[in-house]
Amino acid sequence: MNMTDSHLRYLLAIHRLAQQNTEVSPLALAQVMGVTKPSVTSILTSLMKQGVIVRQRYGKIYITDRGVLYARFYAERVADILQHFPLKEAAFTQEERYNAAVAMAVALPAREVDEKCAALYDADAARA
Repeated sequence: MNMTDSHLRYLLAIHRLAQQNTEVSPLALAQVMGVTKPSVTSILTSLMKQGVIVRQRYGKIYITDRGVLYARFYAERVADILQHFPLKEAAFTQEERYNAAVAMAVALPAREVDEKCAALYDADAARA
């Protein structure tokens, strides 16, 4: 999967919101991300093309099973990086540390989850 750090930040935010509410709206996502509602549109389109979210009529956003696998995988990587990366001692804000951890996590290969998703979901698509 070809994911940027921006894509990952949005996917992780959608995953967190989905755990709190069954329905995630573009407005709620924009508020969490600190951006305007129109600015989330291109990222959502990209995430839909990658099969990690679906967007229903009236704009509700749902994370797919594939999206949950990637969100969990990367959330673990981000947590590991934050725990072990020495930015704690430096004068960085929590947001700066998180953004750096996301950038590092997305740069790591996700072969394990890529292969799992290919086996689970690409086979289903071939049968359909």
